[in-house]
Amino acid sequence: MKVSANLNQKISQAVRTSMQIEGCKPVQSDVVKKQAQALMEQHRVQASGHRK
Repeated sequence: MKVSANLNQKISQAVRTSMQIEGCKPVQSDVVKKQAQALMEQHRVQASGHRK
C-alpha cells in the first residue's frame, strides 16, 4: 500500500503529538538520525527543519 506524502506527514505529526501528550521525549541519537536520513533518501523525501 502506498501512502501519500501528505498522509505520511500527518501520521508522523500525530505520532509526535501523541508521544508528547504521554510525556515521551524524542530520542535523536546518531543512529536514529542516520536511519531517518537513509529512509528519506530511499523514498526520495526532502525534509526541512525549522529555522530560528
